[in-house]
Amino acid sequence: MTALRSKTWVGLGLIALGVVSLAAARGSMSRYGVDVAVTIFLYVALAQAWNILGGLGGQVSLGTSGFVGLGSYALTLLLVHTGVGVVVALAGAAVAGAVFALVVSVPLFRLRAAYFSIGTLALTLAAQSLFLNWDWAGATQGIAVPFEQAPEAGTLYLYALVLAGVVMAAGWLIRNGDYGLRLMAIRDNEDAAGTLGVPAFGVKLVAFVLTSAFMAVAGGLVAAQQVSIEPNSAFGLSWTINAIVMTVVGGVGTLMGPVIGVLVVYYGIQQQLEGSPEVSSLLTGILLVLIVRLAPTGIWGLLREGLA
Repeated sequence: MTALRSKTWVGLGLIALGVVSLAAARGSMSRYGVDVAVTIFLYVALAQAWNILGGLGGQVSLGTSGFVGLGSYALTLLLVHTGVGVVVALAGAAVAGAVFALVVSVPLFRLRAAYFSIGTLALTLAAQSLFLNWDWAGATQGIAVPFEQAPEAGTLYLYALVLAGVVMAAGWLIRNGDYGLRLMAIRDNEDAAGTLGVPAFGVKLVAFVLTSAFMAVAGGLVAAQQVSIEPNSAFGLSWTINAIVMTVVGGVGTLMGPVIGVLVVYYGIQQQLEGSPEVSSLLTGILLVLIVRLAPTGIWGLLREGLA
């Protein structure tokens, strides 16, 4: 128990050190570099949140885009219609994501495997359709974050960095705690876990609500970064696809896998080939196929094997 506690504190300390170091590095970065870093932090948060639910819990959700879009609109609508500050609006986005996840959890968790995935995708498309036809939220024209309330680049950098750090810490605590053991037991065999006294619905519900709140906050920061949002981009399936691809490439069910996946897929491929999206998509697809076929534990798994 003492060794496990020490490992937990060491991991959290390293995450905190990384956050502090990256915060200190902000001053030496260009405006473009800060913008790229914000996107990296947001993808790390999204991929790690998906990894908690899908990698550790075995609940392969296709609803990441739904919660990103919901968080984007929650923050923007709060800023436009209530005049609250950005921090309060981000808290509102988290609450919106958590409450929505709580409401839909009962019908969703009656579904398993591919049916659960299809259910989360259907909810995303339904949410997108709602906002496309909701005049108060701008409908098809979308809505913009008030210019005077939009956080400046450096502040947005810190918000995104803190979110990534919090999600990483949550992933570490879950992976190395008793709750994580129950979550992984459900992933491996839900029926067997139930016979051993693991409350499957409650355990999955906690993971679903927590990760949905994280995704919604990330969505709020996406809206703050882009300033103007509309349903097709806010709820675009690229958020879901990228979160899954980045996690698989880096290493599903590991702490560092999603981070490595984001760096390789977003910064190494998508960002470097920003002017050639077709080539970027092709290379990402080829990389994903190679990982699935030759290295199912992902790049982080290969690195760990090489260092062992």
